Amino acid sequence: MMYDILIQGGLVVDGSGAPGYHADVAIKDGLIRSIGILKSVQAKRVIQADQLVVAPGFIDIHTHDDLHVLENPYMDVKIRQGVTTTVIGNCGFGLYPVLPETRHYFNKYAAGLFGAPEKGELGYSGLDDFFAEFQKVGSAINVASLVAHGVIRVAVMGYDNRKPTSAEMEKMKGLLRDALRSGAVGMSMGLIYAPGLFADTEELIELSKVVAEEGGFIASHMRNEASYLLESIEEMITIAREARVPLEISHLKAVGNSNFGKARKALHLIEKAKMEGIDITFDQYPYHAGSTTATTILPPWALEGGHGKMLERLRNEETRAKIKDNLINGIPNNAWESMSNLIGWENMMICTVESDKNKSLEGSSIKEIAEKRHIPPLDLFLDLLVEEEGRIILIMFQQDLDEMETVMQHELQMFGSDGIPQKGKKAHRRLYGTFPQVLGKYVREKNTLHLERAIYKMTYLPSNRLGLFDRGLIRPGMVADITLFNKNTIDDHSTYAEPAVNPSGIEAVLVNGEIVLENGIFTGIYPGKPLRRSLSNDRYKI
Repeated sequence: MMYDILIQGGLVVDGSGAPGYHADVAIKDGLIRSIGILKSVQAKRVIQADQLVVAPGFIDIHTHDDLHVLENPYMDVKIRQGVTTTVIGNCGFGLYPVLPETRHYFNKYAAGLFGAPEKGELGYSGLDDFFAEFQKVGSAINVASLVAHGVIRVAVMGYDNRKPTSAEMEKMKGLLRDALRSGAVGMSMGLIYAPGLFADTEELIELSKVVAEEGGFIASHMRNEASYLLESIEEMITIAREARVPLEISHLKAVGNSNFGKARKALHLIEKAKMEGIDITFDQYPYHAGSTTATTILPPWALEGGHGKMLERLRNEETRAKIKDNLINGIPNNAWESMSNLIGWENMMICTVESDKNKSLEGSSIKEIAEKRHIPPLDLFLDLLVEEEGRIILIMFQQDLDEMETVMQHELQMFGSDGIPQKGKKAHRRLYGTFPQVLGKYVREKNTLHLERAIYKMTYLPSNRLGLFDRGLIRPGMVADITLFNKNTIDDHSTYAEPAVNPSGIEAVLVNGEIVLENGIFTGIYPGKPLRRSLSNDRYKI
């Protein structure tokens, strides 16, 4: 047989967690066909992999690449990390389903996270329309999608802080079912973001039952990752138990000095749920700083009614005073917490702003800027929100590094970048370096994880959660999504101040059996595909 590609002499770390071994890998028609010492094999292309690790392509299970994949076919921020599949629609944010009658709500909702599109409007009527645009543009990377609870709620209820009526619930269920039957792998929730934070547990259980019926899973940015972390996990376990649906906890962590130690307690809760039969896993980014939209800092009531109403409240003297009081003193008998109290303004850094006049503030903390302007940090923050119309992304230094490594070592943990790309704007360094950071810092330098275990967490474990049973392993018959890297040089070179720096060590990347990156150079081939949930016995189709 004449193979298309032969990878010779590499250390095969196959994704299963088993020890690596030296072998050749032969590929034809997009599939891995043979593995072994293939001395007599002929191939159209030969890749010499001496001194390189040959691993399954990395799967980024938690991203915000929704708009990015439509505007950047190279997807260089992911391919240069060895990522071959990105999972969009996380944290309750996404680009579908959008209904004409509530599009005005959606436009403001989505623009705060994804930024303005290069052309046309944000948003699609459903997953089929989104994937049609994705295939029209072309991509170097595969895409799987969660359908976002926040977008469904905006479509049906706008920004109302109330229970849905019976008719609204049925309409939300219909939109959810349509998305799942179009191939969405599950439903995501963002329970600190409006309008997701307005949904009660009962609503989430009812919607999650639809996900279970269609064979998907739920992924959740929980209501609280600080003082009420354990209670928030309990809520998600309750939802999973009542709906009988698999659960993925998004970016597990404990926020704030006063809560250090709670992540370890969270692991015990998760283990207990697993022992009780709950199908539960979680993901994590390998940095102690997180990133989110600045409006998330505001008390929930300030976000009711949507973006415009929020800005009105910030401009009104009376409601602004109430917002300030909540941010200083909290809300009586309410689980919401003030992030400024938890981590301090000195640990909240401006990542991106919308206007040119405030660009110089990027990379500085709220406290630093306030001191230079001789005003209280809280006043500065609220002033900036008004000036930027709420469109500010923050980086927040909030976790204990030792505890973060403990979470990283857990058997149910996998990696997700949680990067938020906006064209022409700065982002958290995790967008550029997550997977090299793990392999360089936490495998080679600190030995927090063994190489085989880290690869397992980047490949087979997420592919199994997503139901992508033809990916995530180097085995005959599997799709040839493959990453080749030098374990001695792979590293993340990004910083919080200068994040857009390419990592080192990724030598070649294959997607669906096509070489998209070789010797650090893009080949100009776009073999990426939409990965849809299937109702067939195979469960998934391409």
